[in-house]
Amino acid sequence: MRKLKQLLLIIFTVVFLCGNALTVWADETDNKDTNSNESTIDYASDEWKEHIRGELNRYYTDLKTRYNLTDEKIKRMDKVYNSAMTYMQNAGLTLSELTGYEKEVEGYLLEIAKENTTGTEKFLMLSNEVPISDAKYGEQTFVVLSLINLGKTDITDVVVTPTVSNDRAKWPFDIQQAYDAQTVQIIQAADNTVDAYNRRMDIGWYFNVRKDVMTGCYPLTFHATYYQSGALVETDIVTYINIKGSNPSDTLIKDEDKQDSNPRIIVTGFTTNPDTVYAGSTFMLTVSVKNTSSETTVKNVLFNLEATVEGNDTTATYAAFLPTSGSSSVYTNSIAPGATYDMSIEMEAKSDLAQKPYVLTVNMKYDTDDQVNISDTAHVSVPIKQESKLDTSSAEVMPESIAVGEQSNVMFDVYNTGKTTLYNVKVSYKSDTVDEGLTYLGNIAPGQTGNVDSMVTGIAPDMGEGIVKAVIIYEDEAGNETQVEKDLNLYVYEMTFDDPGMDMGGEMFEGEEEGAQKGLPIVAIIIIIIVVVAVIVIVAVVIAKKKKAKRQKEDIDLLDEDNE
Repeated sequence: MRKLKQLLLIIFTVVFLCGNALTVWADETDNKDTNSNESTIDYASDEWKEHIRGELNRYYTDLKTRYNLTDEKIKRMDKVYNSAMTYMQNAGLTLSELTGYEKEVEGYLLEIAKENTTGTEKFLMLSNEVPISDAKYGEQTFVVLSLINLGKTDITDVVVTPTVSNDRAKWPFDIQQAYDAQTVQIIQAADNTVDAYNRRMDIGWYFNVRKDVMTGCYPLTFHATYYQSGALVETDIVTYINIKGSNPSDTLIKDEDKQDSNPRIIVTGFTTNPDTVYAGSTFMLTVSVKNTSSETTVKNVLFNLEATVEGNDTTATYAAFLPTSGSSSVYTNSIAPGATYDMSIEMEAKSDLAQKPYVLTVNMKYDTDDQVNISDTAHVSVPIKQESKLDTSSAEVMPESIAVGEQSNVMFDVYNTGKTTLYNVKVSYKSDTVDEGLTYLGNIAPGQTGNVDSMVTGIAPDMGEGIVKAVIIYEDEAGNETQVEKDLNLYVYEMTFDDPGMDMGGEMFEGEEEGAQKGLPIVAIIIIIIVVVAVIVIVAVVIAKKKKAKRQKEDIDLLDEDNE
């Protein structure tokens, strides 16, 4: 019995130890798996963090542009934005977690921006390039809406429907059917107003003018819906049409109510002096405006020019153009009906502006005999150029003296020291002594360097000072070529040889200087000397061998005589 208890105790101990060992092994395995999983997590790189933070910055800037934000909203949004930017910079997040967090923050910012507003901001506008239509009672007319997108994001699924009314003072056309809605799939966003006009979309309807229509300028309202950044937007678009009725005295606006008719001032064009405006330069801007009214004179006309605001940082924004006089306002007493007025103002373009067009907003306020503070707005786009600049390093020419038919290696660097890209940069060589040796460097971005490594071949001896011109050619964005020349020291000489029938002895080897004076190259003289020395050595060896053989024969003959 005692032995049985001892055996059971041993078995129990073994089982207990094995169980502990298995537990330890399992824990170590779990820890290894956990560590392995942790080591394989693909965290977002610093480059991706900067990219996502840049996307959030652009979105926030876009919100502040699209919405009329109060100071209180901006403070709240700044707090969310700055906190998010710091968190994304320092937190260890995967790429999916980082992008998800960015979308979440964008939702917070949009929610704050849209608080207490009537809806999403209006980006769908009418282009002022389409004139107001004229129509006559009883005739058919075609009304065109030229739609542009002044936002920074695309507008999609645009649906526009006429707002019809039975009131002939509001709707001057016969209502014969339910007018169909016109649709536009997409209106693309643009970088500036000029680009927006180029991307405009035109839609239109045929209407039959009522026979009992009153004479006057009718506002026509169209209801539009579209999607912008995933949100459904509703807005009204208003255009105008001039209609002539059958009874001239039956007018839309009675004599006593003429103050309700607003004349319009439109921008018809602009010029700059000089024609090309460079960043950092001063230029005279002349904007032409027209009073489109045929009856009403506008008075006390005040124009205020507002340039595009540059910079992404809310604390470091600045206007692209600044008036040299300190005031951006222009005043004139009056503009007669149908007359044009040219206003001029001297402005200075900021020196660090990128090479692109910049929008200048023209805000207009004016009075009539019956109304005051009528306002209107127009836009012009002023293209800004950056002067292209380049510099070069010292050239390395190896060798600096070559014979006709030989090659030399030319190396130097081309630096783009300006703020605009140098396009299609190439280097050739202008000289009667070497070939063109064309080298293509491609485009060189601002602050970048192009490396020239050319092989040029001598084609004619140099009769001058041994100067070869390297010609650097590049183009600007418009394809205009510019050439810059650089002088290189490279001498090309003619390789000459003496008459093969010349006497091989005597004076030919009197010295290197004499050989050079006779036109024989130093290398040829050395080769001839080596050949002559080799011949002398061979002759000496042959004579020595003959003398040795003769002595051996004499020794043998003496030995034979002694033996006898």
